[in-house]
Amino acid sequence: MNSLTSTNRSALNLDDSLLQQETPVQFLPLDSELLLKRIKDGGHSGKFLADAFISSYRTQTLFKHSLGEITRLDLEAVRLFHQVLHLRFISGWSDAFLYELEQKVIQLGGES
Repeated sequence: MNSLTSTNRSALNLDDSLLQQETPVQFLPLDSELLLKRIKDGGHSGKFLADAFISSYRTQTLFKHSLGEITRLDLEAVRLFHQVLHLRFISGWSDAFLYELEQKVIQLGGES
C-alpha cells in the first residue's frame, strides 16, 4: 500500500500530493509559438491541441475528445498537450497573454 492509499485523500492538496511522490511532476512552460504552428498545420493533432488549449483556458468549455486520442499524437504534440494542461501552474502566467493566445487559436480554427 503506498502512502497516498493510506492517507485521507480528501485532505490532500496538490502540494502535499507532489511532496509524497518519489519524482514530482515537472510543470512545463507553454511553447506558444510551437502550439500555434501545430494548430495552423491542422490535422488531428492541430484540432486536438486547439480544443485542449481552449478547454484549459476557458474552464467552462468541454474538451470534446477522448483522452485516449493522445496515442494518436506524436511526441511533440504530447509535450504541447502537457504544457497546455500546466498553463496556470507556471509562475508568472498572464491572463492577458492567454486571452491573446486564445484569440489566435480561435482564428486558426479552434472553437470558442
